[in-house]
Amino acid sequence: MTATTLQKTLYLRATPQEVWTFLTEPDALADWFHRPDAALHQGNAYEMCSDGGITISGQVIAAQPCTRLQYTFHVPPMGDTISTVTWELEPVPGGTRLCLTHDGLPQGVAHFGLTLALDQGWDAHFAKLRRALASEVEN
Repeated sequence: MTATTLQKTLYLRATPQEVWTFLTEPDALADWFHRPDAALHQGNAYEMCSDGGITISGQVIAAQPCTRLQYTFHVPPMGDTISTVTWELEPVPGGTRLCLTHDGLPQGVAHFGLTLALDQGWDAHFAKLRRALASEVEN
């Protein structure tokens, strides 16, 4: 069976440094995703509570400032499965290209609803990220 992977690409009118801050710092993450209990730095464990009260947890695997962030990602509906979220940032004229790969998701028909929920959830969070970055860049 092929691994279940979500892939998304966004173009943001912000520098890689500005985007990096929104991917790693608790106050900035709270503006568009969920507030972690600590900054996302390589080797750190983290926990976040979603708006619905679900705890998101994991470990930061790699943090190469302004270029690549990778961490494990687990929510209770995933059971024993631990997925991986990888962010890649690339400067482009006028801003940043941000690529998300969320792989290692639970497989099979029984988990397709979770895959859809995560897919739609990332899209909703990206809309919030765009608004948060636009507000930050204007200031």
